[in-house]
Amino acid sequence: MKKITDKALYLAVAMAIGLLCACQGGDQTDENTKTEAEILQEVTFVHAIGKVSPAADWVVISSPIAARIQQLNIAEGDSVVSGQLLMVLENGTAALEVEAAKARWGSLRAEHHATRQDLEKARVAAEELERKYRTSQVLFEQHAETRETRDSDYSAWQQQELTVRSLQDKIKAQEINEKEQHLQIQTAEAALADFRITAPKGGIVVDLTAQLGQSVSSTDELAKIVDVQNPIVEAEVDELFANDVQVGQEVSLSTVGRADTVARGIVSYCSPILSDKSILYETANEGTDRRVRRVKIKLTNGQRLPINAKVDCRIKIR
Repeated sequence: MKKITDKALYLAVAMAIGLLCACQGGDQTDENTKTEAEILQEVTFVHAIGKVSPAADWVVISSPIAARIQQLNIAEGDSVVSGQLLMVLENGTAALEVEAAKARWGSLRAEHHATRQDLEKARVAAEELERKYRTSQVLFEQHAETRETRDSDYSAWQQQELTVRSLQDKIKAQEINEKEQHLQIQTAEAALADFRITAPKGGIVVDLTAQLGQSVSSTDELAKIVDVQNPIVEAEVDELFANDVQVGQEVSLSTVGRADTVARGIVSYCSPILSDKSILYETANEGTDRRVRRVKIKLTNGQRLPINAKVDCRIKIR
């Protein structure tokens, strides 16, 4: 069946008007121009070529590192949710590095705990030595204690204070070491997480090329995830009718080559600019002779249309 477009209709109208001009003479130009405008005003529907697209962009699944696929948890057409584990890669020594970092962190925490206990004991001893010195000082002032004893008690107290400060500095250093080791754990865990590929969003798995045991790199596309819920139609309206198409207009859609309506929708977006025609058009002439206004159509009812299906859109403009 030969496809009849609005442009073809317009050309036919223009040819008819041209023949009328030839019959009536050159002095009827204004009247014929008015007749052409009146004929265009009678057009109530605009046809556009469209393609069914997901409401959100496709998500490409790839590996952040080069490794071999050890476990494959998905198949073509599976429905997945955000965060779901899709595949596991061989991690080599990455898991051991995490365990080693955690063991080192546990050792540092144990040393830190022991040092704090030593600090508490040193503080108690320092307080006792300070009290002893204060007593010796009072007795010395009352001539009941020798200078040597008082000075010895003072020296013992000060040495214990040095021990307390030394332990406090040691604890600060240990806290820094613990923080650094905790960062090492996070780094090792992040590296290990690279071997577990999860779904960044929910949808349907398509174009799955990953296979169990396959060696992959960061440049390989392993699969795609597409959200097939609430798809939209991206269409292109010939520039002749660009100003007639507005947001909110009703649209009926049919499969290319068929006349029956398979879905309905409304225009949800109109591009503010005119663009070159895209690969939606099949022939070279269709793709280069005129520009188009790109629109998006939100489906309101009808059967589920496959993603990337090419459809004829009939937009009601009046």
